[in-house]
Amino acid sequence: MPKIITSRHRQSETERARLYVKTRLMLPTIPLGMVALLTGYGGLVFMWFQDTLTGQAIVGSTMLFVVGVVLGWAHVRYERYLLKTCPEYLARKYKVLEAAKEYKRPKRDLPTGGPTHPGRHVALAAYAVGVIAMLAVSIALVDKVGVYPAFFLPWAGYFNAKVIFWRELFAH
Repeated sequence: MPKIITSRHRQSETERARLYVKTRLMLPTIPLGMVALLTGYGGLVFMWFQDTLTGQAIVGSTMLFVVGVVLGWAHVRYERYLLKTCPEYLARKYKVLEAAKEYKRPKRDLPTGGPTHPGRHVALAAYAVGVIAMLAVSIALVDKVGVYPAFFLPWAGYFNAKVIFWRELFAH
């Protein structure tokens, strides 16, 4: 009998973790992605209206978007890994946020540390490298594509990739 209770508890934690990813991580991503996409490509449309749009600007903007897509895809892979290996971490975050929403105090016995898995420090370093790479590409291409596309298109690619690669989350 303990196995049934344990498996149901694990299933409930996994479902709570999926709900956390869906409501707290993905739903804000959709409007952010649309705003970044419209702002980034709006800057290119503005260049087109001014008749200053060049082939370099189109290639540069595509490269910026692809850099963001790659980083968004990598982040979704890591979130899926967390959901599979340690759903209790995400479920605990959901539980704490729900308690705060209802003005309840969280239980004292809830651990506050991050997820425990091998390679946690590698993931942290990968985040730093990804953000620095995105900023470096944006700064390198700002003179070819303009300020708005240079800084908004990578984020548009990032947020839209997260929505596309997490689409099965919304099917349930």
